[in-house]
Amino acid sequence: LTGQVEVEVGTLSKAFGVMGGFVSGPRVLTDFLRQRGRPFIFSSALTPADAAAACAAVDILAADDSLVKRLWANTHQFKAELGRLGLDTGRSQTPITPVMIGDAERAQAFSHRLFGRGVFAQAISFPTVPRGKARVRAMISAVHSSSDLDFALEQFREVGGELGVI
Repeated sequence: LTGQVEVEVGTLSKAFGVMGGFVSGPRVLTDFLRQRGRPFIFSSALTPADAAAACAAVDILAADDSLVKRLWANTHQFKAELGRLGLDTGRSQTPITPVMIGDAERAQAFSHRLFGRGVFAQAISFPTVPRGKARVRAMISAVHSSSDLDFALEQFREVGGELGVI
């Protein structure tokens, strides 16, 4: 869509590993958002360290796509194996991998048990998602090894069985 889209909005907190986000577009739009956009007006500016880290991440990713390829390989492997376990990963098309639980309390328990076993997958429930659509969310990265993914999958299998999700 390069050259076809006038406005682009993105986050720096996922692939770039820092915090903050951006809006790019025509100058009239960005000037308007700076002056009238409530989220921009009432938030802090990106720190110089975060800006530098985001720039460095862009440089690294532009120079070598092996990390991106590894990220997607890990993501596809993890999602496929969760599916084989009988877990529903929804329709996510990103490395952020949801495991649909439904009940908010069960999702929280699932997350808590995973954490106790060394796996961080945060519970997400209403109002972030609709009622009855709670989930736990795993963040797959390029630096996860196959053994890391296998370990996490085993914990998902065990906790899913304990809580009756599988």
